[in-house]
Amino acid sequence: MEEIKSLSLRLTSEEYLAFDAICKERGYSKTGKIREYIRNLIKEEIEAVNISAKEWTAIEKGITEIEKGEYVTLEELKRGVGSKKVADSKNSKKRPEKHPIT
Repeated sequence: MEEIKSLSLRLTSEEYLAFDAICKERGYSKTGKIREYIRNLIKEEIEAVNISAKEWTAIEKGITEIEKGEYVTLEELKRGVGSKKVADSKNSKKRPEKHPIT
C-alpha cells in the first residue's frame, strides 16, 4: 500500500461555518468534499503541470485505485482499519462511492 499523506487546512471562522453548514445540509463529509475538490482540480489541471514520467505513473495508479474503490476514509484510517479494508477490497466487490464526483 502506498504511503498516505495528510494535509492541514486553515479557514477563517466565517469560511468554516459556511462550509460546515453546507456539508451538514447536504449530508457531505467535510473531508470527503475537500478530497473531491482536490481530485477535480487534479483532473482539470494536471496536464498543464510539468511532472516526471515516474510521478505521472504514480498519479495514474492512485486515480485507478480510487476509481476501483481501493481507498479508506480518514475516519477508517484513524480507527486503524485502513490497511485491512484496502486489502479486503481487492478480494471483494467494488465499494460503493460515498461521495460521487459531480
